[in-house]
Amino acid sequence: MSIEQELMALMKRSHALARRKPQDGQSGCHGRQRGAGHILDLLAEQSGVSQQYLAARLDIRPQSVSEAIALLEERGYVRREASASDRRVTLIHLTEAGRIHAADLAQERRAHAIRFFSVLTEEEKETLRALLTKLNTERESDR
Repeated sequence: MSIEQELMALMKRSHALARRKPQDGQSGCHGRQRGAGHILDLLAEQSGVSQQYLAARLDIRPQSVSEAIALLEERGYVRREASASDRRVTLIHLTEAGRIHAADLAQERRAHAIRFFSVLTEEEKETLRALLTKLNTERESDR
């Protein structure tokens, strides 16, 4: 195996481990339907957007967004409302319960990230950030 293949395998493994549910008994955000937490994040930034907008921003299938919205609506985190300017468009709004839940999820993710990277020194974290930024910037410019 080449060093490049090993690095790709390590990055894939790190990504999977970073997304894993915390083992310390906390509920974490990872047991929920994938995408639902990301939808809450976007709605916390900008409520009142269409499902098409959410699908495009998250780069997921519209059907997946629809399923996640149904789940979030069932739990009382979002509400649907017809657009005043275009009745064919349904806008998704975050409820107060949704705002609270989104904030809780964000806090869980922050705590999980701190635990995940706690094995690195501050200097190592800075180096890793610089290297990943370099890789991502280069690959994004390839598109």
